[in-house]
Amino acid sequence: MGAVQYYKTAFFMTFIVVPFVVNICAVIVFFTAGFGIVIPVVSVPVLWRAYLYGMARRGYLPEKLSQVLLPVFAAFFYYIMVWIVFFGWNGFSPLSMQRASDGLLYFTLPYFFITFFLNLMWDWVGLPILYGAVAVVLFVTTLVVWWLQMRSFRVDILLLGCVAFVVLLSGISVYQFYEHNLRFLTEQPGEQRVSHEVDVRQYRPFAAGNRLTEMPWEPAVVFTEDFPRLDGATAAYPVFAAVAQALYVGLNEATVVDYVSVSGTDMAYQRLIDGEIDIFFGAQPSEQQVEAARARGVEFIKTPVAREAFVFFVHRENPVYNLSVAAIQDVYRRRVTNWWQLGGNDERILAFQRPDNSGSQTIMLSAVMGDIPIARPLREEWNAGMGEIISRTAEYRNYSSAIGYSFRYFVTGMRPHDDIKILSIGGVSPTPENIRNGTYPFTVNIYAVTTSLCDSKNAEKLIQWLLSEQGQAFIELCGVVGIK
Repeated sequence: MGAVQYYKTAFFMTFIVVPFVVNICAVIVFFTAGFGIVIPVVSVPVLWRAYLYGMARRGYLPEKLSQVLLPVFAAFFYYIMVWIVFFGWNGFSPLSMQRASDGLLYFTLPYFFITFFLNLMWDWVGLPILYGAVAVVLFVTTLVVWWLQMRSFRVDILLLGCVAFVVLLSGISVYQFYEHNLRFLTEQPGEQRVSHEVDVRQYRPFAAGNRLTEMPWEPAVVFTEDFPRLDGATAAYPVFAAVAQALYVGLNEATVVDYVSVSGTDMAYQRLIDGEIDIFFGAQPSEQQVEAARARGVEFIKTPVAREAFVFFVHRENPVYNLSVAAIQDVYRRRVTNWWQLGGNDERILAFQRPDNSGSQTIMLSAVMGDIPIARPLREEWNAGMGEIISRTAEYRNYSSAIGYSFRYFVTGMRPHDDIKILSIGGVSPTPENIRNGTYPFTVNIYAVTTSLCDSKNAEKLIQWLLSEQGQAFIELCGVVGIK
């Protein structure tokens, strides 16, 4: 009967109480800027030691060491298994893990604050280390109490089995983290990285000295109220910001921010779905974004207003100047892995990619790869921003072996770099004329996207002006190719 009582309380202690105490201690450490680190280091072994002595005085402590340690092992098994399942289920992907974080929080509720905080930091490896550290503290404390009570240390089958299971699960978690590092780029300390994004403030409407194109004619349409709220892709920002500066009358640098912003493709589409903006400017939505809209009862209405080239670029010292469509596809499904296979130097190809649901990744998957599955990016091949993918192609560890992609205007107008060169595809360069006549194979539309729930009358008026002769001429002045 005593052993039953021990297991009831011990499982409650190891699964709930101890993790909760560690969680509370982590909060204290966090809000004391680390000065309270001594609290969890001392509180957990003291708590567990007091509990074991209480069980011993009541005669509830089991006779075998393995039986006393069973709740400690069980708690570690549970928490590490939850982490292994979630991490493996999401393909070791940082983006997928971020989306699955709610489930992870639910199944590790006593560790809520720590799990939540590490999720924000994208530091999931900290979780199994934490679970292991707690288990080690409880294990060592149990051995100390057992020794102080002068009980014999007998190793039996149960103890050996638990230790073997600990080694197995620890090995799985280490392997998963190895796979994560192998496949996905992370912010590793000491890793040489260049992360230069465009300063979008230089394209803010009505700001003194901005880089926006000025309209040389009297606009045929102006807006003095009910200004359409605009947002979109970074590459399209100089165009729709210039349109707002030319047509929105009565605003200034301070007030225009309520109507014109640049959140990037993924966030801007989400704002469009949520009804926070009226028009999105940029590439077509991804399948995930269409599904997200459909789930909210929203339908996208896409109006092409300009044309653009989706381009591939390499380091200027790379001897390759032209690739076929098939060669690009083979590089990104990893059938071709060395530049010598494409007429270049004997160097491994570093094929950079962008995050899912970014405008360039959506075009990469739909217009370039089509039904051909793209390979998962290696650890060094994932880039958060479009400026970053250009910088790293030009400068990354002084290699000339990288290849990246973006939109022509972003590469040539917003983020030019002397150390990269744009490739021709199938012998066709992405010149405005080749974009206009459609001979460049990766010519794509820039859309003005609204939704079926949009109630702004001026949004449609603005789109019609963009399609007018004056609107198309202004688009061309802004550096992209008109749709007509």
